[in-house]
Amino acid sequence: MLLLLFSAVFMFPMYLAVVNALNDWYAMPTIAPASFKLQNFVDATTLIDFWNYAKNSVILSVISVVLSTLSSGLVGYAFARIAAPGRNVMFMFVLSTMMLPAIVTQIPSYILIFKIGLIDTLWPFILWAIGGNAFFIFLYRQFFSAIPVEMEEAARIDGCSIFRTYWNIFLPMSLPVVATVTIMNFHGSWNDVMGPFMYLRPDNYTLATALSTIGYTASGSKQIIQQVSVAAGLLLMLPVVITFFMGQRYIVEGIVTTGVKG
Repeated sequence: MLLLLFSAVFMFPMYLAVVNALNDWYAMPTIAPASFKLQNFVDATTLIDFWNYAKNSVILSVISVVLSTLSSGLVGYAFARIAAPGRNVMFMFVLSTMMLPAIVTQIPSYILIFKIGLIDTLWPFILWAIGGNAFFIFLYRQFFSAIPVEMEEAARIDGCSIFRTYWNIFLPMSLPVVATVTIMNFHGSWNDVMGPFMYLRPDNYTLATALSTIGYTASGSKQIIQQVSVAAGLLLMLPVVITFFMGQRYIVEGIVTTGVKG
């Protein structure tokens, strides 16, 4: 009963969004369905260059997911399995970056990217993805630390290098963590508004940034069509919802297993 109650509370805003996305243009917000205008979803993709912005979102999401997932895994493996002086100090330094709000680094980052001439390119996003993510590194490190050392020793006896041991032994065993990192990475990149707004020109905005800065208006009017805007927001949210429900089992398993050692 408690689950049903809290589910209803959290689903109510979604219900309001769907009801008002199907309402007539310029109608007052309502709780009960007043109309069923699916054309609003078509208008959401035609009144602005929707598919171009969606393509930009896909490109940046793929870059982030592929590069950040792999680089974070490599760093997490190094912290977990490679004995080196100062390893724990470096790991604590990486974790400490999680306590630094992103807004603190926005202006310095923009100045740096501007001075080296990478504005309106994909390079800022590629470099950030290669740098990995502190939380993802933590998840990988905790999971790899729980794998018995005998498996690593057997791989070394068979002639595997450090990288091959990671790629052929550890990475296939860490599917729950890889899936967790991939989904969370995708959600963060897909919903990122500020990054594309700062470093890309309007024609290259992602969908999330475009919907935050561009209003839906009818021809010859400056009044925002809220119903179409809400419909566009639901379309933006659809990939996030789909990937979450497809991978929720892996997310739970990945978070749980990273806290178990032995």
